[in-house]
Amino acid sequence: MSRLKLYIGVFVTLVLFNSCVDQIDFPLNRGVEKLIVFGQLNNLDEDKFVMLSETTSADREPLFSGQYLVLNDLPRPVTTANVFVVNTQNERFSLNQVEPGKYMLPRSVQIREDVAYFVEIQIEGKTYRSEPEQMPAAVGTDAVSYEFSRGVFDNDPDRAFISIISDVTLPDSESPYYLRWDVYEAYYWNLTFFPNPFNRAPPDCYVFGFPDPERLPLFSGESVRAGVNSSSQLLAQRIVDESFLSRHYFNVRQVSISRDAFRYWSRVKDLVNNTGSVFDIPPAPVRGNVRNSANPNEVVLGYFEVARISQERIYTTRADVPFFISEVCTYSPERPITDYPVTCLRCSEFPNSTNDTPHWWFDQ
Repeated sequence: MSRLKLYIGVFVTLVLFNSCVDQIDFPLNRGVEKLIVFGQLNNLDEDKFVMLSETTSADREPLFSGQYLVLNDLPRPVTTANVFVVNTQNERFSLNQVEPGKYMLPRSVQIREDVAYFVEIQIEGKTYRSEPEQMPAAVGTDAVSYEFSRGVFDNDPDRAFISIISDVTLPDSESPYYLRWDVYEAYYWNLTFFPNPFNRAPPDCYVFGFPDPERLPLFSGESVRAGVNSSSQLLAQRIVDESFLSRHYFNVRQVSISRDAFRYWSRVKDLVNNTGSVFDIPPAPVRGNVRNSANPNEVVLGYFEVARISQERIYTTRADVPFFISEVCTYSPERPITDYPVTCLRCSEFPNSTNDTPHWWFDQ
């Protein structure tokens, strides 16, 4: 039994920076390679994505790193697929591969609310399809806030951390509804300003990530008592570090999903939170809604969902943080360049980063 980083493609749609991928750890049996499919269609004006990868089998060939061969258990992208989004009115849209294993449906394709959609994937003579889903009719709204605290965090008794909280206005709907929250972060990172003849500052650096990737906030409207139209949700917690020296955004998406999608994410949540006691569910792959058309018994992981989303953003600045934060990238003439962390020298050292300012950065 090994711990795999399962790349959750449903979290890839950060408004500007479209290469962020969340990751959740849970046990997965090695053996026969398994296809992993994650994707989402929604009501927002943005590019949509389907992520395809494959688990590592026991006899998988090693990867060439550029200098030597390496073995790892990370899912590897599927780059040989033809991917289509299809609706029940037989409208068919082809997705283009923009990165290895990442297939894009451009924002110019309007997602209709009166029909159901499914994904169709063709790989080496096999065809996979998801169960059709229609966009939910209602979604609530979030009033997002944050709280800085010092206390126990990750078994450390004295850590400074931030909590992202929402006072939720629940959907105005007589029909059952099912909600999930996705939280992204984006912050400005100050690269080291080394003196130079042209007094040229280093380029801007914006870093994207997931503050609390193993938390899966879920809410079922089936449990709401009559007359209740609000709820309070703890959405994410994160250690306070150097990323809070400048503007630090938290982007909150409330995602209204189908009952089947809610059940899928509930199973994932149970597995992520599995503590190993005899009363817990056994570690196992979580099957989603994608099937091999010719062999429905094949295990396919992941989920393709159709969702309605409402989005809110909140940010902090250095002045908001009630704790001292040391500056790791400040220039000192006595400090050799080898003493600076590589993230002080190049923005590209962060896995998900860009020099381009997000178009929404100064909206608030």
